[in-house]
Amino acid sequence: MQLLNTLEGWAYRLFGRLAPVFLANVFELKDTLQKAGIKIHPLTYVSLMFFITLLCIPVTIVAVILVYFFRFLPLIFLVPLPAFVMIAFLIVPMSMAGDRANALERDMPFAATYVTVMATGGIPPYMSFKRLSEVELMPAMRKEAREITKDVEIFGIDPLSAMEKAGRENPLNTFRDFVGGYASTVIIGGDVVHFLETKAQDIFKTRAVRVKVAAERLGMLLETFIIVMVLMSLCFYILFSVDAIQSIGTGLQSTMLMYTYVFTPLLSIVFIYLAHGMQPKTPITDMRPYKVFAISIAASIPLLLLLTGFFGLIKTPLSNLIDLPTAVGIFLVTSTAPAALMRGKISRKVFATEEGISNFLRDLTEVRKTGLAPEKCIESLSRRDYGEFSKELNRIAAKISWGVSVKKVLFDFVKRTKSWMCQIVMFLLMEAIDVGGGTIAMIESLAKFNMMTREVEKEKKASLRPYVLVPYFAAVLLVATTLMMLTFTDITTGIGGVVQKDFSSIKLMFTTSLMIHCYLIGLVAGKISEESIAAGFKHAALLVIIAIIAAKLTSVMKF
Repeated sequence: MQLLNTLEGWAYRLFGRLAPVFLANVFELKDTLQKAGIKIHPLTYVSLMFFITLLCIPVTIVAVILVYFFRFLPLIFLVPLPAFVMIAFLIVPMSMAGDRANALERDMPFAATYVTVMATGGIPPYMSFKRLSEVELMPAMRKEAREITKDVEIFGIDPLSAMEKAGRENPLNTFRDFVGGYASTVIIGGDVVHFLETKAQDIFKTRAVRVKVAAERLGMLLETFIIVMVLMSLCFYILFSVDAIQSIGTGLQSTMLMYTYVFTPLLSIVFIYLAHGMQPKTPITDMRPYKVFAISIAASIPLLLLLTGFFGLIKTPLSNLIDLPTAVGIFLVTSTAPAALMRGKISRKVFATEEGISNFLRDLTEVRKTGLAPEKCIESLSRRDYGEFSKELNRIAAKISWGVSVKKVLFDFVKRTKSWMCQIVMFLLMEAIDVGGGTIAMIESLAKFNMMTREVEKEKKASLRPYVLVPYFAAVLLVATTLMMLTFTDITTGIGGVVQKDFSSIKLMFTTSLMIHCYLIGLVAGKISEESIAAGFKHAALLVIIAIIAAKLTSVMKF
């Protein structure tokens, strides 16, 4: 920070007079910096941009001299370095504003639900934002709420003005409309609770539309990946086969290794990154499947060595029975299957728990209408069956019967569960009971919004479900087409007086490459369809098994 302050000081001394001209006539940065959350004055920011650009000019001069006299062409990329610096200073705030909006968009439906539920219990929205400033479950909203609280309690701004200011400086239109509309409703004397409920419903409807659009884009992304992976692999295999007819040497092997183990993994990483940018993200990631995956890989390495005879160095009974592609496929399946089983178990448990919580909130609303206290309602409902959530509900009811406060009991459940959705819903219930006494209106509002959230998630899964079958057809097509092409190539080399060559090593190398490609297709398919690389473990394992079966069937077929 001290270095940054020094650079800002020198920059403003040198370019402080030029910065206003740039801001007025060239580019408007003030609003962008505010929306990006960059706490630097626009004049200082522009001055710092010019100063860093000036410091990069000697690098450009040295690069030009070295390129001219020594013909070291890679240094030519350093020549436009000052221009790159200026472009970066202009683009980075836009990127940061976009990231801020995306992160806040994830938390906004639940924050709106929280504010609305609190308002039905008579808690003003500013107090809700103040409480949100301490909530770790919604980190993006926590940051925005802290800014509002800081303006009120440190700078002395009244709550309505602070919320309007936060809306103006925020890049997300939904947040701006929510807080700005609340301030306007209070000023004109409107029905605040009705406005908040209506606005929260609109936010959920907007989220549902965006989820559908995102699902369509993810489906197109998966189709694009499959097309690129399959067609590109087939084209390369054809080229490699034609080259193999002419000569079989180390050049082909090195090219195949580069394509299989460098290019295709990088391509898969690019598509995973693109899918990650399109998908809604949660601040909680369950690392248990990845830990199991790491342990499975370590445990499967000795099996791979035995199946391959230490990669041909030593002959073992297993290496005489199993070829290299099958050994690699078995290794990939054994290293992935345990993690896939763990991921499936966790996913089923989370889904059942979320479904049980949704039914519990619905029943809690009806039981609460009888006049029972929230604690008694929970104890009464613990006798009903809510699937996976029943175990947790019985534990909660038992602790309440022992005299433990509802807030502490529900907070303990929030810390135990690994589902962000379950944590959010139970946190909202805990706050509704702790702050507003768990009134009928508050619990009914919470149950309604939870049901809307469940519907949005179901629509998203239903939209992506048809795309799950595409990778399986692609894997079969890729394996069968490639091996049949190699078989035809092997046959045609002995026709017309051409000396027939031994293509067994080429088939071995191609088939091994196909196992890797099918595995990567499964990982990308899981990430795109279920928003998690861990979800791709099951697809990867199944695709490798399909590839092994397809390879065996294709090898015994007569053409």
